[in-house]
Amino acid sequence: MATIDRSEIIRGPAVLQYSTETFYSKGDVVVTVEQTTFDKESDVFGIIGRAVTDRQVKIRFTPVGEIEALTVLYPYGDASDYPIGSSVFGAADSALTIVGSLNKLIVYNCAITQMPSLTLGAGTTAFGECEMTGLIKRDAEPNLAASYWAYTESTNVLPDSMDAATVLAAQYQATYMGLTVHPVNAFTVDFDMTLSPVIADGTGTIDLRLQDLQFSTSWEPLSQGDPGVPSTTLANLANGIGAEVFSGALTIATTTSGGISFAADKACLSNTDIMWSTTNNLNGPLTVVSKRDINAGALDNLFTVSVV
Repeated sequence: MATIDRSEIIRGPAVLQYSTETFYSKGDVVVTVEQTTFDKESDVFGIIGRAVTDRQVKIRFTPVGEIEALTVLYPYGDASDYPIGSSVFGAADSALTIVGSLNKLIVYNCAITQMPSLTLGAGTTAFGECEMTGLIKRDAEPNLAASYWAYTESTNVLPDSMDAATVLAAQYQATYMGLTVHPVNAFTVDFDMTLSPVIADGTGTIDLRLQDLQFSTSWEPLSQGDPGVPSTTLANLANGIGAEVFSGALTIATTTSGGISFAADKACLSNTDIMWSTTNNLNGPLTVVSKRDINAGALDNLFTVSVV
């Protein structure tokens, strides 16, 4: 019977290095090589083979919460850098390096394809899961692994650049509809990106273009000092059928230095709950969604995420 040497089992955490930044993960770092295939079929024998038509590398991790590198994690709100139709990979390849204590993986051509959600409050760290996608290098041979990645096993010293002081939880408030709003729980901001692949026969996906980008923001107003929230939201939800929904500037920020400011020129009031209850406040959850703001023929930024 075969024996097992437990010292040869590789396990352990990793640190990610991308765009000159170092990211520590709150949990596991997961890399999935996704291959698209087609079936070769025979009327007599059925499926007699499968051939690869495309290959993408998906990397998923949740940043530990250091409030830094926001332009790396949230690049696509800038309408001048990333207009609709633009490449999220750009003209030059950007490598991602995943460093473990016993191994290393380099994915040569990566871009962020799902920005982390934001949870802004005093009882949580800020970031949700981030997804990155790796494609074939620019002008590379699609039949070589070296056109996508390099994997080695060796003993490495993990970077120790984490700054625990930047893992901030803080009190946040919003300004919207002319009101200053305090939440019962944290504010949440979710991003929805639609990407259109650029495909070359015999190579697969060589680029991803930005087709659409939206965000939605939710919170439950506390109403302490904000008695106008029910009347204001109800008034702004009573537009005529076919009329534009109410939209206004939205800012979510903290007075804690080093915290996050999320801001949008336009955000549409989507819905709100009002509750009569002995266990809940009058104002229930409220949701606003993004709106592209055309200013003098040009698009303003969809949103900005910055450090206070």
